[in-house]
Amino acid sequence: MTDQAPAREAAALRAGWAIRGKPPGSYDEYRVTGCGGPDFSSADYAHILRHFALGTPSPGRSGPAALPWITISEVRGGDDGTRIGVALEDWTGEADGAGRPIAETRYLCVPYEALRAVPVSYASLYEALSALTPPFPSDGLDLRVPPLDPAAAAEALQRFGVQRVAAAASLLLDGPVTVTGAPDLAAVDRLAFLDAVAALLPYGWRTRFSAATWDQSGNRNVSLAFARQVRERTAELDWRAPRLPERDTPGRAYAETLADLFGERGRTAAEVVAHLAEATAPLADADPGAVVRVLGGLDWPATVLQAVERGTYDPADVRDLLAAGRHRELGDAGARKMLYALIRERAPEDVPLLRERWAEVAGTTVTPFRELCGAVRALVWSGEDVPSGARAALALPYFQLAHDLGRADDLLAAVVTAPKRDVDEVGAEAAALVVLEAIGPAAVAPAGPQWPQTLGELGRSPRVVCALMTAVGRGEPAPLQAWYECLTHHLPESLLGLFRNLMFSPLTPVQGDQFAALARHDPACVGDVVALAAEARRLPLVLDGLADWLTSLDRIPAGDALVLKGRLARAAAPDPASLGMLDGLLLWLAAPPHHVTGTATADHPAYWEGFRSVWARPMPQGRADRRRETLAAWLRAGGWAAGGGAGPVLMLARELMAGPHDEARPVAKAMLAARANVPALGAVAEYQVCRHEAEQLFPELAKDPFMTVLTNLPQNATAGHIATLCAQEMARGVPAAQIADTLLNGLPNITAGTVVELIGEVRFALTELEDPDAANRALDLARAIARYPGVGPGLRTQAAAVALAEIAFWHRVIEITAADQDGELLISEETRDGLKRSADRAQSLLKASKPARWGRGGGGRS
Repeated sequence: MTDQAPAREAAALRAGWAIRGKPPGSYDEYRVTGCGGPDFSSADYAHILRHFALGTPSPGRSGPAALPWITISEVRGGDDGTRIGVALEDWTGEADGAGRPIAETRYLCVPYEALRAVPVSYASLYEALSALTPPFPSDGLDLRVPPLDPAAAAEALQRFGVQRVAAAASLLLDGPVTVTGAPDLAAVDRLAFLDAVAALLPYGWRTRFSAATWDQSGNRNVSLAFARQVRERTAELDWRAPRLPERDTPGRAYAETLADLFGERGRTAAEVVAHLAEATAPLADADPGAVVRVLGGLDWPATVLQAVERGTYDPADVRDLLAAGRHRELGDAGARKMLYALIRERAPEDVPLLRERWAEVAGTTVTPFRELCGAVRALVWSGEDVPSGARAALALPYFQLAHDLGRADDLLAAVVTAPKRDVDEVGAEAAALVVLEAIGPAAVAPAGPQWPQTLGELGRSPRVVCALMTAVGRGEPAPLQAWYECLTHHLPESLLGLFRNLMFSPLTPVQGDQFAALARHDPACVGDVVALAAEARRLPLVLDGLADWLTSLDRIPAGDALVLKGRLARAAAPDPASLGMLDGLLLWLAAPPHHVTGTATADHPAYWEGFRSVWARPMPQGRADRRRETLAAWLRAGGWAAGGGAGPVLMLARELMAGPHDEARPVAKAMLAARANVPALGAVAEYQVCRHEAEQLFPELAKDPFMTVLTNLPQNATAGHIATLCAQEMARGVPAAQIADTLLNGLPNITAGTVVELIGEVRFALTELEDPDAANRALDLARAIARYPGVGPGLRTQAAAVALAEIAFWHRVIEITAADQDGELLISEETRDGLKRSADRAQSLLKASKPARWGRGGGGRS
């Protein structure tokens, strides 16, 4: 904006008014003594003046706090419209009945809408107010106020220092501000400064702007005020050393934009003020970021370009700039940067705007289309947790633009180009869906439109081919046949042949050498074929060949193995033999079985046959066999016991324990250890059978199976967890002394506190097992542990502490529950007899015991 705005006539304003004071010589309190105008009542004016009150003035007539005080305010009327107010408080020269000087406040307010047509300054409103002499008419005041003069405001900026005024304006965007350190400024000079600050904000900010030439009260309803010290919860503007707002705030962005306009952009203060004076739209409820955008509108295209170059732009600005055609103000290079920014937003709703501006902005340069290809490709191949259909839906609108340019084949070829690493199946599926939608059935026919770039790129994107054939296979036979015939002219047999086996009659098993050839394109394609076969319920056609290929490899990269594990685990099979093969193949990849827990007991023979067909295969020479290690770790962890899946796993374990001794022993030991993680297994009948067989087959494991359990406890095992295992052993008839010996040797770091808790939990666990003598059996264990060398003293102290605390607690429970409404204890004879027996028992313990001495009895576990 370089042309000077035409001169405006004075604003004709209708103002409401109020006067607050007291009659001379009276003892009255301050009140509204008169008011007029259509907007507010006397009570309303009293509330307004109270809301913006600046405190009680000192009687002194000099110094920074001396009257007059001038207040700028904004208030909402009953019609929800904003009124802009100016108040002048000064001495009347008269006194009240107590001899105190009387201060009078004169206030006027005008509708903001009237100022939008002809903006005026606060100083002009103040001058109009100060020139009036009461009495005022009851229907309001008619004022003629000169319009805002940007040149005069610019002179004020220079007078007070652009940096100081800009800092104040910017700080206001983040909250209230107190100006300190300016004691020598007269009231009219402070008003001029406040006016300059307001001039450096959009005019619409006046609908939320309030200020005062002095604040004696710390009133935060006044957003900008001079004061002796900084008001609570306000930012300070030290007149001597003004500071910028904090980083990453709207205020800081505003300050930086102002600095850029006055500096690099070379805008004058008058230009900036004039631009802001035209921004009259009310900002009372606007986000401060909107204020930054208003300021940036002076050099808006350059501002947006700068934000794009910095990476801090608002996409809405880019869209508005291109839609308004203001990209033409930036030159070709700048306009293309706007186009690139819009493309990188990857928002399909931007496609119509891109189509509208492409020819003009992109011209014949190659970079814009390259940017477009990259953006659409990113939509397809990235987007965590975004399903393939949603990714494809985001990408497809861009083909409208590509068709306009005659480059749909180029864009589609870019889309099907898989990333060099981390190719995910969702991306491949999304790319396949885009291909099907973009090309359409008619284009697949020999006489249809040609897509040479895309078909050529598919040969280098085998996972997209697999996803494409899977997607087509879900539909009608005719399109499937057409696509297959079309692709055979462009893609090798090693990539397409397996799909003929699985999708065209007569269906034939896929051979191991076909998987080997497919894997040479991309090993992850093997998993894609498994998923296709599982979805089509044709898994038996691929599992033998898959096993032949997989078991022939001397190694498989970890990333490829991970993809295949996921496919094998997710595959659903209609027959138990296939499920057994899937689990065998998972173990071949050092992954635990996944499907056995879902098989029925009646299906076990078929499952076992499938599992054994893979399990029995020898590991290639030079390849580490981790199957048994993986299976044993899985069995030992016990997670399979949840959800009713224990039976099939136990049957599998029994089959494996019947095998060669060296292979069976790790399985047997893992099954015995599984109870350490899942104590409830001990009560499962099938587990008891399996456990018995393991102990029969491997007598050395039967010597101390409890030790096997204890050495495999989870790190966070609770006392209750361990107690359940102890109770199960006791229920089997294992003597308490043997359990104590195993417990204290198997858990050398167990504390006395845990032992005491464990003894109590054993009683509960034995009760759960319906042992009629649970309490005495738990006491037997306590006795055995106490007699163990080195345990007694620590256990004695801890047990006594816990027992006494429990006794005291339950005594209090009896006391509380036995009290009636009057506080009298009502205890039955039976309870009284029980309490007496407890007391007798306590006395007997005291008489029979000797006081413990330091050092007596040796050390002990603490």
